[in-house]
Amino acid sequence: MRIVITSPPKMGNKWLKCLLGTIYGLDWLLGDDTPATNPSMFEKWIADGNFDDDTIFHQHCRYSSKLCDVIEAVPAHAVTIVRDPYDTFVSMFYWLQTRASSDKAKGKVRPQQRPKDLLIGKPIDDPEVLGFLAETFGEYLRRANEWTHCGRTVVARYEELHRDPLAELTRVTDAIQPAPQDVIERAIVTCRADNMRAMSKKMSQHIRSAKVGDSRERLSQAHFDIFRDRYSHLVESLGYEVR
Repeated sequence: MRIVITSPPKMGNKWLKCLLGTIYGLDWLLGDDTPATNPSMFEKWIADGNFDDDTIFHQHCRYSSKLCDVIEAVPAHAVTIVRDPYDTFVSMFYWLQTRASSDKAKGKVRPQQRPKDLLIGKPIDDPEVLGFLAETFGEYLRRANEWTHCGRTVVARYEELHRDPLAELTRVTDAIQPAPQDVIERAIVTCRADNMRAMSKKMSQHIRSAKVGDSRERLSQAHFDIFRDRYSHLVESLGYEVR
């Protein structure tokens, strides 16, 4: 059994990795042990014998049919998790602040190399944050939309994992390899947010509120206007309500 979780950041990748890894008894591949997302480099990584059996990892890959071909040829299962875009944006914003605070406490200086690094140290309604939402955040939604509708990945929904985790995980595992109910139930307990935070300091930074609807309390009308003007078609395509 090998699983690749292919989703944009802050959609619940680590939670799903914990759940599926626990259900199937898979080891996590982390950091430098995971491949580059370029399909050719991904293929070479596999050819070099780096994708052992009974392992799972996640990558924020862009969708490509070539990458799906490579994954399927292993063979491995591709799984995507999708989340309310409004909540995803809030989760990304606060994760960046938490990471920056941790770096500061360690005296670590991280170069700002990615557009989302501009969000660090600013209020959530700062003009630069709103500019990131308007000009850059759509790439994550497009990537999620492509994986969700490509027909070559098993899709899990973050909100359903909260609402009825047993039903959602039964649906997902039935599409991968059916698992006993008691095994799924144990995984649900093992991968609760408080248990995941206790796994490591790094994990505690990634798992913040772990709830549905946080954006309703955090976002302003300015954010909702940008979502409506720029991304309404993507929000609806992903199966969510435009606010």
